[in-house]
Amino acid sequence: MLCAVCTALLAFSARPVLAGGPSPQTLVAVSDEWAPRIMPGPDGSADGICPMVLRQVAEDLGLDVEFGFMPKPRRQAAFRRGEINVVPCASPMWEGMLSDVAVYSEPFMMSTEMVLVSTGTTGVFRSVHDFAGLRFGTIGGYVYHDGFDEAFESGMLRREDAYTVTQNLQKLRAGRIDAMIVDDYEAAYWMHRAGWSETDFRVAYVFADPAPITLMLHASLRDFLPRINASLARMRANGILRALFAEYGPQKLATHLSR
Repeated sequence: MLCAVCTALLAFSARPVLAGGPSPQTLVAVSDEWAPRIMPGPDGSADGICPMVLRQVAEDLGLDVEFGFMPKPRRQAAFRRGEINVVPCASPMWEGMLSDVAVYSEPFMMSTEMVLVSTGTTGVFRSVHDFAGLRFGTIGGYVYHDGFDEAFESGMLRREDAYTVTQNLQKLRAGRIDAMIVDDYEAAYWMHRAGWSETDFRVAYVFADPAPITLMLHASLRDFLPRINASLARMRANGILRALFAEYGPQKLATHLSR
């Protein structure tokens, strides 16, 4: 059952993206799915940590918010055109192509990416070079740091894009890929949803720098940043963020914490 804070925030409706672009009083928030941070809810509305955060921010600012979902390449193009003015789960580390039209709130959580392999995979993996020749499950349109993008481009690693993390987990379990890159919360969420044991997988590598997760705003909303950051600070101080993390974020992979 959702916590009381989450239930109250869910009272805001999530409607389709405005065809004509956002009005000055409407936050049009679009993302690809990234459970448990953002995902479609049972009633078709946006659910998860980031929509809840944005709903509270919108309430504090007296703005409407409308949610939609798009694959990342389409979302980035629409954001550049100004048809979308908020991405509720974004990191400056991943959105370099939008640096001229985007501004960012203060971070409200972090994302740690890791490389998962099957439990039976042997070897010590201290850098990208230790994975040479392996087939990697990735997500289309995503960028990967710590030298992995360069290794994909050079052919040292073989990149095999999927649409969802679940597809990559299934492929890894079936031996159709050798490894996959995934966020710690996301891996735990989908393993638990599918009823898979964490002992079927091994965390072979943890990326050096966690990514700060922020609200990415179109530059036309720059003047809202101080009030948005103040709203996030209040949510941190009064326990709303902590409640959301506990409600939507399964514990990070036990193998990650104890490796």
